[in-house]
Amino acid sequence: MSSDQADRLRLTVGQLLEVPHFHLRLVAGAAGLDRPVRWAHSTELLDPGPYLRGNEVVLTVGASLTDPSRCETFARSVHASKASAIGFGTGDVMDEPPEALCEACDELDLPLLEVPPEVPFLSFTEWFADRLASSRDKQREREETGRILDMVRNGLASPEVLRDRLEAARLSTDTVIVLAVPAENIPERVDASIGAVLAVEGDVGRVLVNTERHAEELAVAWGGVGGMSTPAPLESLGQGLSESVLALEAAQRGGRGIVRAADLATFQGLLGRLERHQIAPFMEQIARPLEEYDAAHGTKLVDTLRAFLKTGGAVSETSRELYLHPNTLRHRLSRIEALTGRNPLDFEDRVALAVAMWVS
Repeated sequence: MSSDQADRLRLTVGQLLEVPHFHLRLVAGAAGLDRPVRWAHSTELLDPGPYLRGNEVVLTVGASLTDPSRCETFARSVHASKASAIGFGTGDVMDEPPEALCEACDELDLPLLEVPPEVPFLSFTEWFADRLASSRDKQREREETGRILDMVRNGLASPEVLRDRLEAARLSTDTVIVLAVPAENIPERVDASIGAVLAVEGDVGRVLVNTERHAEELAVAWGGVGGMSTPAPLESLGQGLSESVLALEAAQRGGRGIVRAADLATFQGLLGRLERHQIAPFMEQIARPLEEYDAAHGTKLVDTLRAFLKTGGAVSETSRELYLHPNTLRHRLSRIEALTGRNPLDFEDRVALAVAMWVS
């Protein structure tokens, strides 16, 4: 099993302890319960290191652990090989783990788990194999669904091809919402009762649900970052897929958490989809000259411009807001035009000035 697959499974020693099937008991090394576990390996070798690859539970009945020195040697070999824990089978050779082994594991922060006599070591490898096979099946299904969604988004397939998947998840086709999240945020194991279709395409995960509340709950639970499409019937799924990806990109770029499709059709939404280098000229040509002039002369051109933009370019209203005579305001606006080459009274120039204030 590759390290990528192990990462997807996200199992720790602490979680393995909670598996009812094994009836494990922690006897030492409690500080290492957050270690990841990917496999189980049984051995009676005193130095099993050459046969370990890391993140295993090393199973032993202690046949070679006949004295304290051997216990310490064994524990250090397991630890040096970056295995995650020792599972000590009781009943065959010893009734309980040796005290010296417990002390060595505590010293190394290496979890030592007591395995009861009725649990055969083979059951560990079978359980890990079944878990991995299940993970692979789920991942393949998500990737296949992701490829279909991508074809729908690009107009290469009809949304109708998703009807069976939606109905199997007990979802209505009358109102479908697409939630896009980073693929790495979708957990490997998802409760089958959540009522959603899961898909992965590259580094983007997509989730089809029926309500905005459900989509928001999943986005929050899965990292707090996501892009949500407009609710629409199945036949409009292509548009929803495009909206969700744009919204996710805006959320990731702006650090805004969850972005909805409605947020994209706003001034801030449009600017949020631009790269920093694309809006840098507004900073350099407009915002910076005004800021530097204010700093050098003690003026308030930036504050004046922000207030003017907030009123939609209304001279009288801005004058009242700032307690200025209209002629004083017009003088400041003229100074802004002289410094930036943009006339605040002209609509297109005012848009450029607004962009500069947004990025500054």
